[in-house]
Amino acid sequence: MTSRHRTPAEITARVVGTYELPGEAVFPESIGIDAATGDAYVGSLADGTLYKLTTDGKAEVWDAGGQDGRGSVAGVKVDERGRLWAAGGYEGTLRVYDLRTRELLARLATGADPSLVNDITFGPRGDAYVTDSLVPALFVAHAEPTALERWADLAAADVPWPAGLNFNGLVLTADRRSLVACQTNLGRFWRIGLASREVGEVMLAGGPLEHCDGLAIAGSTLYVAVNASNLVAVVELADDGSAGRVTRLLRSDAFAFPTAVAVSGDRLLVVNGQLDQMGSQPRLPFTVAVVAIPETW
Repeated sequence: MTSRHRTPAEITARVVGTYELPGEAVFPESIGIDAATGDAYVGSLADGTLYKLTTDGKAEVWDAGGQDGRGSVAGVKVDERGRLWAAGGYEGTLRVYDLRTRELLARLATGADPSLVNDITFGPRGDAYVTDSLVPALFVAHAEPTALERWADLAAADVPWPAGLNFNGLVLTADRRSLVACQTNLGRFWRIGLASREVGEVMLAGGPLEHCDGLAIAGSTLYVAVNASNLVAVVELADDGSAGRVTRLLRSDAFAFPTAVAVSGDRLLVVNGQLDQMGSQPRLPFTVAVVAIPETW
């Protein structure tokens, strides 16, 4: 739903650093931060390679594509137990790795066809909640993952589900009682109660945000990668996720079809996916831009 409020301010992002990912066909899609070390992890949608971005500015291959049959990676997140969760995109899978040993701990699948396992966030008890952009359901894998189970029925909740990419980025709200997901093709945002599984639309002033992709949240501030618009939107979100307001639109020449964003201290890490250049001539090297977050907006 669109609300009539003042137009969000457009700001030139202050880019203070760049990670350069090795490879000529990376097409990175998502990013996850290891809270214990500050290191970040990025996955290649093109071939499933996982990259590690260290706090001293280095980018290196963490695990080559093709390992464990992993041919594509969409969402990447790291949990509090030092495990890396990698969504398999069109493969319909979710893999869980031990960060220290790189051991594959679990390989789960939606069982749906078609499927596009896209993004991941963690609930208060460590369960992983997962979007599938082609299936009108949210999935869950419990903290001790043995299966990827359908958890919330979006069709039954009357969420519109047109052709194309639907639910994508996913975060836990500030009050830790709900999830918020963005719907890429419509630019709408939805709240799902963890206890009730009830689904309702987020009343977003300044929306919709068509082409919304990866999400990151810090307190009441939600950051939205808006890929085809080549920007990051800043949203002030109610603690319960029921409503929000787009306050800023961050732009930069350093952005290239940004597909994901993560908060790392006082900086944003913006993944330049360049997915619009797949099968064409991407701008090399593939990068993750480091953007300073102002003390006040």
